[in-house]
Amino acid sequence: MAGALDGYRVLECGGYVASQVLGMLLADQGAEVVKLEPPGGDAMRGGAAFAVWNRGKKSVAVGGADGGAGAGVVERLAATADALICDGDGGDVFGASLDGLEAANPRLVSVAMPAFGPEHPDAGLPPLEPLVAAASGVYIDRGGGGPSLISVPHASIFGALTAAPALAAALLARETTGRGQRVMMPLYDAMFGAMGAHLTRLPDAPGLYAQAGHPVVARFYECADGRWINLNAGYPRALEPMVAAFGHPEWAAALLDTDSLLAHPEERALWIETLTAVWKTRPALEWEGIMADAGVPATMCRTIDEWLASEQAAAMGAVVSVDDADFGAMRQVGVQVHMGGGGDGDGGHLRRAPRLGDHTRELLGGG
Repeated sequence: MAGALDGYRVLECGGYVASQVLGMLLADQGAEVVKLEPPGGDAMRGGAAFAVWNRGKKSVAVGGADGGAGAGVVERLAATADALICDGDGGDVFGASLDGLEAANPRLVSVAMPAFGPEHPDAGLPPLEPLVAAASGVYIDRGGGGPSLISVPHASIFGALTAAPALAAALLARETTGRGQRVMMPLYDAMFGAMGAHLTRLPDAPGLYAQAGHPVVARFYECADGRWINLNAGYPRALEPMVAAFGHPEWAAALLDTDSLLAHPEERALWIETLTAVWKTRPALEWEGIMADAGVPATMCRTIDEWLASEQAAAMGAVVSVDDADFGAMRQVGVQVHMGGGGDGDGGHLRRAPRLGDHTRELLGGG
């Protein structure tokens, strides 16, 4: 299957999550992504995440018997590359300098992905997910008991998602100027674009209650079957049809009088108890249907396995099967962006992650 980036060669010189995810996004769109690895292989090799984030790439062992000296290999491959991805600020790329690689190939578009920008006091720290996540509010206290570890690498993924269109824009600009440029994408900076509604928070804004702006209506409710439903109904357009679906449209006036609820703790506690009891009268999936008919944003909280196994996920290609060298047939996230009106989503064009050094001789020559 043809991709939007067919014909482009990308040199991936990073071992951290952000650079690997960025390489995956480009490979998914047809780019030839050449992954440089040390003789012992990438530190993440052997894990399921590696199999996903490195699918469709080629692997070159740098520094081993087939790879030769690191700097020389990088310089040789960068001379024919359209783009290069590296961790940190690019000061050292397997023994070569990014400045030198760009000077030797003026058409090269490079993407440097440090943890923090050069002006940050922690500039120079490696782009490790926990460092950036802790610094950017990901590990906040979510209800008492201290910070919560979030296993999804938010900062690294948002860094990759932000860098991908920037790299594409630099390639487009090169068509006009004939010259590449460097894209600097600190993961810490990328997190500002990931803040969403929190960007509107002001120093004198009231604290966040059960839902933003509402002291009673909660975000999650347990239902009769022990499953949970996620609700977004802390505003009139959703709250009014919600209570109407409960059979109590008269509740709307009291629930929308947030000033009174905030001023009277006893009244607030009574409403919290009342709403909690209502949601426990029906199973979560039944409530999901009722709220959908009423026009209220509410969804049963599904497990990851339920989500991956859904008919819609398979039909749209959001989940596909890839025959991995280590894990065999495994479910992976599919290609999320379909070009040219496609999108049957069978995922058949996705290639497994390479074994270490699979393409060293192909790309560097030798016996």
